[in-house]
Amino acid sequence: MKTPGGMLLTGIELDRASPVPLYRQLYLQVRKQILSGRLPGGTRLPSTRTLCKELGLSRITLLNAFDQLTAEGFLASRTGAGSYVGHEWEGRRAATDEPRKPPRLSSMSHAVHSLRSDHFSGVSYSTWAPDCPTSFLPSHPAYDAFPVQAWKRLMNRHLRKPGKAELGYGELKGLLRLREAIVEYVADARGIECSVDQVVITSGAQQAFNLLGMLLLDPGDGVWMEDPGHIAARIAFQAQGCRLVPLPIDDQGLDVQQGVRDCPDARLAFTTPSRQHPLGTTMSYARRQELIDWGGRGQGWIIEDDCDSEFRYVGRPLPALYAMDPWGRVIYVGTFSKVLYPSLRLGYVILPEDLVEPFCAIRAVMDRSPSTLHQATVADFMLEGHFLGHIRRMRNLYQARQACLLEALQRHLGGFLSANPVESGLHLMGWLPDDQDDDQLARQLGEHQVYTYALRDYCVRHRLPPGLLLGFAATPEQQAERRVQELAQALTSLGLLT
Repeated sequence: MKTPGGMLLTGIELDRASPVPLYRQLYLQVRKQILSGRLPGGTRLPSTRTLCKELGLSRITLLNAFDQLTAEGFLASRTGAGSYVGHEWEGRRAATDEPRKPPRLSSMSHAVHSLRSDHFSGVSYSTWAPDCPTSFLPSHPAYDAFPVQAWKRLMNRHLRKPGKAELGYGELKGLLRLREAIVEYVADARGIECSVDQVVITSGAQQAFNLLGMLLLDPGDGVWMEDPGHIAARIAFQAQGCRLVPLPIDDQGLDVQQGVRDCPDARLAFTTPSRQHPLGTTMSYARRQELIDWGGRGQGWIIEDDCDSEFRYVGRPLPALYAMDPWGRVIYVGTFSKVLYPSLRLGYVILPEDLVEPFCAIRAVMDRSPSTLHQATVADFMLEGHFLGHIRRMRNLYQARQACLLEALQRHLGGFLSANPVESGLHLMGWLPDDQDDDQLARQLGEHQVYTYALRDYCVRHRLPPGLLLGFAATPEQQAERRVQELAQALTSLGLLT
């Protein structure tokens, strides 16, 4: 509606307590009204005297805003006639005139969005109170026991005189010293013989899964997956359009013969043989050999996620699949997320020689290597002996924390939840009565600020009884009793305990 004084600027609200200057607030709000179509091209604005009176602004404040709008082409000044919205904005319709259309996304984006578990995306750390929640989330290490002083000293060593190696783009495969340290470590701990050229540093294991999916899979390819199994890896491969072949887990690990029956020509098999995720089973030597032979005979690839191999509490771990493979069909993926800390975002992949160049070509398109400063710090941490010492200390600590949690669970929840000690890893399974819906229960517990994951989230086919994953590594021994009591109180509030 036009008036002799020009279009009324409705909707202008100035916050005089804001640190944003008043002229800037006015400029931003007038610009927004022009861009949205509420102020169409050719519209005459009120005089500066009128606006100063209506908005309670000084003339210099108003002129500063209008000068900026004029310089950017939003307003045009006509001598003796006032200020007008520029004509190039004519024909714009107000954004509120039409309903906003949903964004057009790729088929991969739709696949990832639909496949990602709502339960996992719904957990928000920002909602936790300082002395709560009660977290039993798996895969969280002991943040309170991380050797901060040693880490700080090593990092400061590189920060004192940073150069190209620390601040530059870095090598495509990752820092050479870190790759050398990894080669030395996996040879000693996992029996793997490889060259530094076969090691590529990634932003955690998840990036390795995504890159390997791009490298090896075409739409429609069959992929053997443990069921229950690794959620993020499963989604990474499905996003490539592959066909999942969910295989059950028995007391020896992945059922290879079931895979041969269901999909003998699978392109890829994904497995966590050191500690099956999430059940905790260790793949037997015979089953490992059976899987390797399948890959060698049929030219299928095997991705070995060496999940939690560092934290074994009973006996020595079996050799890595990679160390047993004579065919060059196994790809080894490791990560520092659990042995150090997750936000470090460093992992690595050890590739058969034939895959090194193709993998690096895809890597070069996707991104550069992770932070060279953090890579250099990890390299020093490993080469100077801190890494192995830290692993030994954490093994003892986690074993003690597991024992305390199990004792408290048995005392307070023994009639409702069944849990047994695990030989390795950072979590145990809490088995529920058959009539329970573990997914619903996990959500309800989250509403009481008790956080865990349901076994159902990890399953493609629901063959197993309901259960909850109960992480113990991040719960200090002296807190185990209280945390389990809080879990019991939440279950009581839900009417599941008396």
